[in-house]
Amino acid sequence: MHRRTFLFSSVAALTAPCAFAYPAETFSPAIWNTLRETQQVVILNYRASWSLTCQIKADLIAEAIAENPAYGRLTFIDVDWDTFGQSQLTERLKVERRSTLLVMKNGEELARLVNEPYARQVRDLLDVALAA
Repeated sequence: MHRRTFLFSSVAALTAPCAFAYPAETFSPAIWNTLRETQQVVILNYRASWSLTCQIKADLIAEAIAENPAYGRLTFIDVDWDTFGQSQLTERLKVERRSTLLVMKNGEELARLVNEPYARQVRDLLDVALAA
């Protein structure tokens, strides 16, 4: 059943790009060094511009924010997999692939979602971030 849902989502993503966008900063070591020392909850989105799964997740995040504006108060940081996939931070966080979402607070991981392009899982992760 998940395969069918994924295939329909993939076709929808290819034929009708999402009209939404979610507010995200582009990762840089300076931004990370500033945010990891704060009480602010940060969602790191390891993604690649060429990845369909990453685009589906981005669209799901945007749709979730449109439905629940509280999600829009979260801080999202897009981490380019092609640039930072082999970085020390990526190794330290044990991120093994693109299409990984991490909820972080004070530099500590609270939740992780790897290669799960489904609305329910994305919303569950965002709910963890809101509750932190």
